[in-house]
Amino acid sequence: MNETNEPIIGTISAGTITAAAAISGELMTTRADIAPPVPVASAPSAASLLQAISTAASNPTVDIDKMERFFAMYEKTRATEAEIAFNAAMSRAQSKILPVLNNAENTQTRSRYAKLSAINKEIVPAYTSEGLSISFDIGDPPEGAGMRMIAIVSHEAGHTRRYHMDLALDDKGAQGTVNKTKLHAAGSTSSYARRYLICMIFNASTEDDNDGVHDDDDERPLMSDGQLAGFKKRITDATTKEAAVEACKAGIEVCNRLGDLEAYKALRSTLAEQIAFIEKAAGAASE
Repeated sequence: MNETNEPIIGTISAGTITAAAAISGELMTTRADIAPPVPVASAPSAASLLQAISTAASNPTVDIDKMERFFAMYEKTRATEAEIAFNAAMSRAQSKILPVLNNAENTQTRSRYAKLSAINKEIVPAYTSEGLSISFDIGDPPEGAGMRMIAIVSHEAGHTRRYHMDLALDDKGAQGTVNKTKLHAAGSTSSYARRYLICMIFNASTEDDNDGVHDDDDERPLMSDGQLAGFKKRITDATTKEAAVEACKAGIEVCNRLGDLEAYKALRSTLAEQIAFIEKAAGAASE
């Protein structure tokens, strides 16, 4: 309090008042015959703590030790709020990600896989729309590994999470003989690590998570017209975007098993049209 017994903290929220009063070392009490006691507030948010710190700092008699403790509390609260926002954004992003169609083939092992470009085409829009970003770095690998690839996932609220994968350099073919230069091996290993890290981080699936070998790939049947029409109908019957995405996922899983790229494209196109229809209908209803 100042010399006129007026509160030094001004007009701010109840949570901020509590924090500011504690910082300045003052006990703010009320007499029962004047006003009812203010209920004890829940843990203050980072914003209210920062406002309290700023307000209390204008008091020349403020306890510096208490200021430091409350600033540490502010930093911890802000970090917690940022992590909560990160986890929520990650959950929303993963709910939007459809299975990625394997669009390339390893001719040595006759295994099919999704190129990095195909994975990014599917996943990047899902996570960037939620304020997430991903970058990569190279770290020091442990003994026996040729490369450590580090993925750094950040959210606009400030939280960052790091992931890494240690791999031997991909310099040999299926028979174990060296078939790449060191530079080529480093590039191939980097691409492989990025593909797997992205899928692991966002829990995305492709047709062959273990790069398994397929027999008689050329003889696998395509999705029948009836199957495709059925999956399209499930998508167009959906009344919410979430339901449409789930219906499309079911169809894409079949496309992946069959390796049917044309059916995959058709289902994605139907999904985009249905989502646009749902969004337009929702906009018209709100007018």
